[in-house]
Amino acid sequence: MLLARTAAEIRTNSEFSSCLFPVRFMEESQEIFNITDFWLETLFHIARECVSEHPELAEELRGRHSALSDRWGEQSLEDLARAAVMDVADRLGRKLVLMVENLQSLRKDVDKDFGWKLREILQTEPRIMLLSSATSRFSGLDDAEQPFFELFRIIELKPLKTDECSELWKIVSGDTVSQREIRPLEILTGGSPRLLVIVGSFAQHKSLHTLMEELVSLVDEHTEYFRGHLDTFGKIERRVYIAVLDLWQLSTPSEIAARSRIDLRIVSTMLKRLADKGAVAIEGTGRKRTYAPAEPLYSIYYKLRRDRDEAAIVEGLIRFMSVFYSKSENVELFSLLMLEAIEFPSIQKGIKLAATEIPEFASMIIEEIAPNVEEVKRLFTNLSTSLMNKKWKKVIRLVDHNIFSKKSGSHFLSNALKATAIVAKGFALRQIGDSELALKAYQEVINNYGGRPSNQLKSMLLSAHCH
Repeated sequence: MLLARTAAEIRTNSEFSSCLFPVRFMEESQEIFNITDFWLETLFHIARECVSEHPELAEELRGRHSALSDRWGEQSLEDLARAAVMDVADRLGRKLVLMVENLQSLRKDVDKDFGWKLREILQTEPRIMLLSSATSRFSGLDDAEQPFFELFRIIELKPLKTDECSELWKIVSGDTVSQREIRPLEILTGGSPRLLVIVGSFAQHKSLHTLMEELVSLVDEHTEYFRGHLDTFGKIERRVYIAVLDLWQLSTPSEIAARSRIDLRIVSTMLKRLADKGAVAIEGTGRKRTYAPAEPLYSIYYKLRRDRDEAAIVEGLIRFMSVFYSKSENVELFSLLMLEAIEFPSIQKGIKLAATEIPEFASMIIEEIAPNVEEVKRLFTNLSTSLMNKKWKKVIRLVDHNIFSKKSGSHFLSNALKATAIVAKGFALRQIGDSELALKAYQEVINNYGGRPSNQLKSMLLSAHCH
């Protein structure tokens, strides 16, 4: 997206477009194995870029590319292909900006002379320039014996700083937060704008299931990208890095060594290398140093792939919520999570995991939501079991007896849990085909426990109405 945006700026900015012509390569240059392939691929993409502005030239270049490709056995093909590219630059009267994605992958697949030949052209030919992206800083950039050494002006894309996170959060969620409040969010997202926007959308809509769908889709879309990222590390480096990903939060070298099952001294060396490569972030100094993934999306990717369910991510997000939001906000959020947990088993499992793993969260539930723990536990265990086993009539009986009966003694339930139980009844009524009573149950929640209905309740109401 970065190079696509740069190409768009070159095309639309008259100062740039008068002297520069963007030529975007594919995301992966899988057809390039030598310098001849590079020039043929350049010619192919120039033709594609010319279609809208110079359709006749585009047609001519497609024919020229095809004719040159047919001469693949000739030794002069490299010179002919390069000459064809330079001829286009002359005819356009503009410098060609060759935009190559994932340079770290391209350099591994080409023959040993490729880099030196490309370096010679870039240093001597004023009609072209190379603009590349790389997912990480690779060794060839810093090795004086390699062709790419000091060839590029390197711009590192740093994570957003605290103030920048705060500004973006305000734009996305509409909420103004202090630096103290934004810091946990910065840690969770690693200052990644894209992840910050996703989590900001959750804060705006308060739907964990929607957030999970967004995260799962994001991971699915980028599986190859994530896998390629892991492949850039050596065997021991990767094992230590995976331990950091699995721990997710800031962890000591000892904790990482225990998780990776590798000697502490080796782990310390690997962590330094990973930090130099920008793969892990460091907090503190000296013996108080702790480490976490520089890009938390990789943790989400790894956990979703390793656990094969969403509960671990739900637990991680609840861990974040318990730090980021106030106790009263967490009460509201937890009640909304309980509503979603009725329909989504992964959220149920994540909540149970969080209550086990996060003492402050469990304490909040006990103190603020469920002062009579045993009675609440018994009721909601029965409700959950009945829902999971699709015993809809039993769900209805449980709610009627514990919430609506005059002898129910439902005073021990908070409004949030009463609302959750009634929504469970509505859901069960919907399953047995009684949409009218289901609608009344949802309306009961909105009238007596809601205020403004959540997105989850809105979708339930809509679904009931449609039935």
